Amino acid sequence: MGPSRFQKFELTRRMRRLAGDERVGRFTRDGVWNRIELFIRRTWKILLLPLLMPLGISLLFIPLMKGAERWIFVGAMAISGPWLVSMLIFFYSGAAIPLMGLNAEISTADVLRKFRHDGWMLVNGVKIKSNADIDHVIIGPAGIFVVESKWSHNRWPVSDQNQSFMSRQLASAVSQVLTNRKLVQWRFGKDIEGVKIQAVCVLWSSIDSSDDPPWIEFGEVVIVRGPALGSWLKNLTEVTLDEPGIERVWKVIERQTLSRDEQDLAYSGPPRPTFNKFILRSILAPFFATFTGLMSALYGLLAIIRFHQTWLFGGVVAFLVIGIVALRISFLRRAAKGWLASLALVSLISVGDVIRAHFR
Repeated sequence: MGPSRFQKFELTRRMRRLAGDERVGRFTRDGVWNRIELFIRRTWKILLLPLLMPLGISLLFIPLMKGAERWIFVGAMAISGPWLVSMLIFFYSGAAIPLMGLNAEISTADVLRKFRHDGWMLVNGVKIKSNADIDHVIIGPAGIFVVESKWSHNRWPVSDQNQSFMSRQLASAVSQVLTNRKLVQWRFGKDIEGVKIQAVCVLWSSIDSSDDPPWIEFGEVVIVRGPALGSWLKNLTEVTLDEPGIERVWKVIERQTLSRDEQDLAYSGPPRPTFNKFILRSILAPFFATFTGLMSALYGLLAIIRFHQTWLFGGVVAFLVIGIVALRISFLRRAAKGWLASLALVSLISVGDVIRAHFR
């Protein structure tokens, strides 16, 4: 009797978990976050200037503007500060280059995941030693493949063997993936005895290298250009593992991976979030919530000013009470902050208009 529908669903869920982007480049991701946090701690006073300067400039020019253009200008300048600070942090913290390496690992994982329906099973971030992990291990009909992803803004010397800087970088990548293959053989030796284990180095670059061979055998390592990775896998016709064998090897690696995850969780806490999740949860979601609150309060107060200006003071008080109450409700807290910020901005501008009218 074959596996039940629930068992198939559970296996698929576990496969997706181990092949997910959250397991990609954990060490690189930790390093990037550490760089960013250290940079912010050292320079936060300096970063306040580009954060607040655009908004300050907008306040100087507000009296010269009227109607909708005033509020469009204020909104644009208010958004400019956070984006300017984000770019400064990205480039000057030293996070840019490691992030490109992380993107290379994600690109490799994206390609490998597409072969799940062809009988391949992927595990990202396999940790055997405590101070390093293996980028990807993929198990399929052609055997077990230990995969290392590398990125460079220079061209990789795949088709020439000179003594250039990039040749040394390539030799280092080859040495690393061979070490990773030995680790897999040592850790899972009894369970994968007789199964072919191939070391693969996937190279990504910002330089067009389409004139180079899509893949070559470099001693015991297959070197594959990133864009040709899918084609290379499709060309593997040798069958050394059947479906039960693939699943058996994958479960052995799964046990090791989950055991290491539990140790890491107990020792150093949960892993750092992926940048996609960070941008979604920590930037975009708060931004849209705050922006919604800001715009709601802004247009509400503008409507009061337009249709019954004498009600402005009462409207400000009522909006202030609404904002304070919303602050006490967790899922409305971010919108409430935007609401109160808008309230403060409109109140400041209105007071300025009153003062300016008085001295005319």
